[in-house]
Amino acid sequence: MENKELHPAEAFLRNPENSSSLYVRIEGRRRRLFINRNTGLIGIIALGRRKKGYIFSEWDTIEKVYFPTNRKKADNTSRLVLKYKKLASLASHSNSWLRRIAEADPSKSLYENGITTGTTIDGKCIRMSTIEKYCGSMSMTLFRQAFKRGESYSTRRFDFQGYDGTLWCEPDGKGDMKAGFSKEFRGCGNGYYYLLINDDNMIGYDID
Repeated sequence: MENKELHPAEAFLRNPENSSSLYVRIEGRRRRLFINRNTGLIGIIALGRRKKGYIFSEWDTIEKVYFPTNRKKADNTSRLVLKYKKLASLASHSNSWLRRIAEADPSKSLYENGITTGTTIDGKCIRMSTIEKYCGSMSMTLFRQAFKRGESYSTRRFDFQGYDGTLWCEPDGKGDMKAGFSKEFRGCGNGYYYLLINDDNMIGYDID
């Protein structure tokens, strides 16, 4: 028996490396197909619904397939790099990390530019005023004074939105200062790590 070639839309959905949904045009309307990875069944979202659908097999009714492109990913990459550049330009201090941001190529990712380790907190900001609400004005004052004098400083762990927070700064060994904020799981040395990108904001750098 001769094997029937899969419709391009079906072939796309059955490839586990692709998205589990795909837009097509049927009878002049834009419709969304989806695949259940557990059962292998392919369905179509019902008209007027957002989530509910039914099994789909009428491949010959598809008039056009809207295959995804890499443009959205490229736009997001550029947007994140430009965000770091804009925020870093507001800094009253400088260090090797901030200079790396200034020289970053928007066509490359934050990770490729050596700005972050490439995690889900890329681009996520925490305002210094928010941190101060949890660590207290005294700790924030001591932090800013130490940073200005070029000295090391670290708060004790403090409660920060259900995590253990730590605010710190230290000389980078190259004549500049670096500073950051650690948001770690309670009683644990793992969590989310941010670096000071300007006087008012910490921004995502790493997850451990």
